[in-house]
Order: sequence, then structure tokens, then C-alpha cells
Amino acid sequence: MKRTKEKVTIKELRVLGSYGKMYDNAEIYPHSLRKLSKDVKKSDTTAIAIAALLLSQILTPNAVLIPVPQSSGNAEYTLELANTIRIIRQDCEVVDILSGTPRKKLYDIKKVKSSLKGVRTGLRVKESADCKETLQAHSDIFLLDNVVNTGFTFARARKALRKYIKIEPSLLAISATSNWLN
Repeated sequence: MKRTKEKVTIKELRVLGSYGKMYDNAEIYPHSLRKLSKDVKKSDTTAIAIAALLLSQILTPNAVLIPVPQSSGNAEYTLELANTIRIIRQDCEVVDILSGTPRKKLYDIKKVKSSLKGVRTGLRVKESADCKETLQAHSDIFLLDNVVNTGFTFARARKALRKYIKIEPSLLAISATSNWLN
């Protein structure tokens, strides 16, 4: 069965490299970005610190980071990663405003289905979100995730944020799969 791919455009994508490849400086991180992405997903504090240090070097000054929620419906490891980047950079802000309906992991859904069409992530802006001024005052807004594969989560997050931000957000991630890069 042929896999259909939605066309997702992103203002700017900043990643450390390709998911299956080694980080380009083995002295700094001697493993694949796949390992780093998975260890961050496990909330491994060492991996989060390493990823935050590396991502902080490719992030634009004075950026706003919006962590993408996980399958639990909350931003967990992405929030830890964003807060660690903020500690390192000190010039960026973290705005945790997205939440979602708990669901199966997209990876597990993709193993069974040939397409993510019809999958509901239920991403929305939290009712308690009070950050409209912060978001509208910044021109560099990044959604933060560990891996970019199809752009599905990014597209859903961008749609949820439309009434809060008028500019297109960018995406900051540890790695991108060959599925995205091709």
C-alpha cells in the first residue's frame, strides 16, 4: 500500500541533522541523532541536557519556544527540553500553551495504518493560556519537538495556534527522518 503524504510547509526548519545519522561532531556527541531523540523521549536528563545545549546553538536570539504535546496530551519531555534551552540561552521564552487529547503514539498508528489521515490529535490552546501579547510581540516562534517525520503534529499545532499568532511558526527539532528530508 502506497503511503500518502500531506504537503506540509514550514517557515523554517532547524534540526541537528538526519534522524539515522551520527551527529556531525563525534567529540561532542558520539552517537546517532536517533539515539538522542529516543533518549530525550524517555525523559533521560543527560540526553535532554545534551540536546538542549546543541539546539541552543542553532536557535535564533530572543525566540519563543512552544513545546509540542506528546501522546499523553501534555508537553512533557518537550517542555523539559524547552526549559533547559531557556536556562542555557537566557534570551528565549517558553510558552507551554498547547494540550491535546490523549491518544496512541503516532508511531504505533503508522505501523497499522498507511496514512495518518483521519487521526485526531485534538491539539488546542489551553483555556488558561495568557500569552497572546508575548506571542504577538515576537517574530521568531518555534514549535519544539524531538523528531520531524511527516509534519503531521506540526500542522495540527500550527492550526491550533492560528488565532493566537499571525506569523508562521518555525520548527526546532533534534532530528528529521529521511521521510521528511526527501
